[in-house]
Amino acid sequence: MRQGPPPEDEPLPEESLPPEDEDFMPEDAWQPPDAGAPVTGREAMEAAPGVEAIPEILDRLGNVEEVAEYVYAELTNYPAGGPWYWKELNPAQRHELWVELEGFVTWLQNRILCHWSNSEGWIAPCWYQHPDAVELLTALMVAHKGAYLAKSKKPGFELSEWFTRALWPTLEAFTRRATFKACVGESEHRPSSGGRVLVGSSAAFLAFVADETAAPAPATDDEGRSGA
Repeated sequence: MRQGPPPEDEPLPEESLPPEDEDFMPEDAWQPPDAGAPVTGREAMEAAPGVEAIPEILDRLGNVEEVAEYVYAELTNYPAGGPWYWKELNPAQRHELWVELEGFVTWLQNRILCHWSNSEGWIAPCWYQHPDAVELLTALMVAHKGAYLAKSKKPGFELSEWFTRALWPTLEAFTRRATFKACVGESEHRPSSGGRVLVGSSAAFLAFVADETAAPAPATDDEGRSGA
């Protein structure tokens, strides 16, 4: 067999000849992915969600609207503690909250609690004169709003959890602390004997805070000189 390159006058094999077209691309070269044929209007309609998806879409839009409204109110109308933080509310906001809370407490007593034979679970007519009860009932009302006013049609445990995680523990606290024991069944409010009342910013407390937050004294050596 002849070795070495072919003579200059011998033609090259056909498969080794370079293509005449500079834009020539081998058949096995990479090709960009085919985007596919354009989707017709009928195909798009068939692939789109049907009317059965409308309730879910509306439910999602309702939740977004509710959250946006809540966030706007939180940022513009109420203090940092929110519309249920009694300490920071102005007179108009306190009046609004009193009216709302009174409606909730009346509903709670007449709808649920008055059907109990044990009166220890009842709420006394003078509930608004018990500051501790006002705070607990406010928290109970807020939890009720979160469970019942959410715009969702999906089944869940939120309603039953309001009873087990909010209502029952609150009523147990009233019973254990005898919050309304002296007032239920009476025509007038009977204040409790009360307990110790703390005085805010007392002299002893201020002295403690001043000592607790004072800058540490600089370190000294054996001869009493301050260190660097």
